[in-house]
Amino acid sequence: MVLVIAKVIAYFFLWTLYSYSVHRLAHIPHKKNFLYKIHIVHHRVKYGDSNWPEFSNYFFWFGSFKASLDIWLTLTLPLIVLVFIDPVPGGILLGFHYVYEVFLAGKVVDHNPRIRGIITRWLSIGAYHLKHHDLYKCNYSFFITLWDHIFQTTDKKFLGVRGAKGRRENLDERY
Repeated sequence: MVLVIAKVIAYFFLWTLYSYSVHRLAHIPHKKNFLYKIHIVHHRVKYGDSNWPEFSNYFFWFGSFKASLDIWLTLTLPLIVLVFIDPVPGGILLGFHYVYEVFLAGKVVDHNPRIRGIITRWLSIGAYHLKHHDLYKCNYSFFITLWDHIFQTTDKKFLGVRGAKGRRENLDERY
């Protein structure tokens, strides 16, 4: 059991590193960048007021072929491959991914402007993720903010900066 938990944690970090990398590549605007062409659709989506998913989301269809393909390539495909390599931890992560994408990712967590503050320093949700939609050049991480911190792609203003007197000014309440 301990080995399974350790594998789930290790695979989670590898999966989020992969998705971070693909997401960064998807933001390189070039006419030959296939990932950019499908991902840009996600940034045009207007999320409704409902906290319940649309019926099509239960089948991993997110409004259009490009929007769905974006999720499949960035988040789903690596977990399907993992299920074939290591079924138990892969299945656990795939189940987590399904529940998160269908029930939480839309307006509930990822695109919820009411989620702000200290939690968004660790989890890539709410105001943290929405800042990515505003600026495009920061806050690429999914689920956790670790990779943005490591690769220095976190919006510094969002996290807070040192003021003239050396005290920390928390600016994330604006978002």
